[in-house]
Amino acid sequence: DGGARRPEAAQAAGGCKESTSSASPSDMSQKRLIPLYTVSDNPSEVFTTRFSPDGKLLAAGCGDGTVRVYNAANGRLAYELRNSKGREAMPVTGLRFRPLGASKTKNVLLAVNADGSVSHWHVTSGKCLHTIKDDNNQLYCVDYRPDGAIFATAGKDFTVRVYDEATKTLMSEMCTGVGSATPGHSNRVFSLKFNPTDPNIMISGGWDNTVQIWDLRVEHAVRSIYGPHICGDAVDIYDNTILTGSWRTKNQLEMWDYNSGEKIADIPWNQSVVHSATPAMLYC
Repeated sequence: DGGARRPEAAQAAGGCKESTSSASPSDMSQKRLIPLYTVSDNPSEVFTTRFSPDGKLLAAGCGDGTVRVYNAANGRLAYELRNSKGREAMPVTGLRFRPLGASKTKNVLLAVNADGSVSHWHVTSGKCLHTIKDDNNQLYCVDYRPDGAIFATAGKDFTVRVYDEATKTLMSEMCTGVGSATPGHSNRVFSLKFNPTDPNIMISGGWDNTVQIWDLRVEHAVRSIYGPHICGDAVDIYDNTILTGSWRTKNQLEMWDYNSGEKIADIPWNQSVVHSATPAMLYC
């Protein structure tokens, strides 16, 4: 995109383009998404998708535990990253490509799974480089800091964990109990995003109808926004604006001011390209 960068949570997975170029909230009702192509031969449900940093690959995390990587130009399957569990495999719930420049090794994909595992995959060779496992948890989301030096995961146990990318060791666990003095999540967490302009800040959202703002320097949430019902990879932040997508029939797509926590705008969310009488709810 040659224009201003838009929050990724508002982009349609699978390769779509917008029919208008304006990105102001007042013009959102005039925008429509036009599919470039449709991948219809995937043998399993898709839980999450992610484009590679160069835009050439599209990775899809699937319900059978496989990551399928497609050529973004034509939608053809290029690579399959399979675990060894076969029919016992749990869904791949979150994906992030390692940022360019973070290492000499390119095409590294970080995948989290509902079985509690975090795996580093080398896409072009199909090799699993490293796995971190938490048997007592389910993971639903992951994100890299823009410099690629650290990454974070979250899921069923309400806790945000931060890891060192080079050593794969746990650096911090950020959580809170219900009624604690500092804010935090009280239900499952489904989306994580580092602030691209502040390496110490990340945001998260989940089933508890809140977006939490975390500060790595104090290792807990410093404030929260109430309202969004996040059920997938549907939180993003850019230029002091937070974008949220909610799994509900009203006020699905909202913009919030990062500093004040006040809502900036409700973005009208029209029906999908497949006509339906049921309002479209947002997952990612």
